[in-house]
Amino acid sequence: MQNFAQWVTAQPSRGLLAAAGLGVLALFALPLAAWLPASVMVLALLARGPRAAAFAAVGAALPIAWGLGPLAGLGVSMTVTAAILLPPYLAAGLLERTRSLSFVFQAATLVAVGVLFALHLVLGDPVGLLMPLVNTIRPALDEMARTLSSMGIQSSPDELGEATARVAWATTVWLMLLHTMIAQFAGLWAFGLLREPGLFGREFRALKLGRFVGWLTVAALVLSVAVQAVRGAPWQPLQEVLFVLSAAFALQALAVLHALRETQAIGSWLVVVGYVALGLAPMAVVGLGFADTWMGIRERFGRKPGAPAG
Repeated sequence: MQNFAQWVTAQPSRGLLAAAGLGVLALFALPLAAWLPASVMVLALLARGPRAAAFAAVGAALPIAWGLGPLAGLGVSMTVTAAILLPPYLAAGLLERTRSLSFVFQAATLVAVGVLFALHLVLGDPVGLLMPLVNTIRPALDEMARTLSSMGIQSSPDELGEATARVAWATTVWLMLLHTMIAQFAGLWAFGLLREPGLFGREFRALKLGRFVGWLTVAALVLSVAVQAVRGAPWQPLQEVLFVLSAAFALQALAVLHALRETQAIGSWLVVVGYVALGLAPMAVVGLGFADTWMGIRERFGRKPGAPAG
């Protein structure tokens, strides 16, 4: 991988070619692999500066826009391409200036929260806006309703469609945040191979959202409970914000586990359990990340390798 990183950063044109190649791969695995071409932009910006990053951005954008164009039209393809590549590019610029992965994480999370509120403010009814699109998958909803009914869960296709529309915006914004951060992780890791081995590991293990985001989460939770008590129903924007913040704290929890493993405070098996818990008991993982914000779990329970416990 070090040889590949050296080759990519040797010339801007190579960054373009590498990003284009990974863009083709990402095209066949969207949205899961959206971070792949973006990570080349991050590496290029950290290692060679804005000009090299611009070359990589062009290389990443061309195959994605070209592949989506015939399916969705020029406007949609350009919008999706920008949504995939612009956030990681801006975050990489912030990373290059601050050299702090935690600061980038905090800023990206706050921007994600702001985007959710902006969507509701500008669109008025984002859920209703998606219903015509959801109706295009009506056969799949009918099949899902029948499957759930056979399992003893009664839910109509209309209810499933509305539920899908309700979670779509928050899920999309979270995926953008997640892919933005994974692109920073991959780019910083590759940069560390070239310039400073271990750089990414140190930055990731120190990853945290900070007290400001912690207080924001507390305020959103209290306000959500109060609004539901008054209105008798949850307020959609706050529910979406809490979802994104919770998912971000889950990412912080993974950093906590890796930090404790690095200092030999826990075994590797507990790290594995943490990743499994993301699927089986996600709120437990969220709770670990949130608790670390206030208790400093890494500082409180971690210890240097070889240091005595207690």
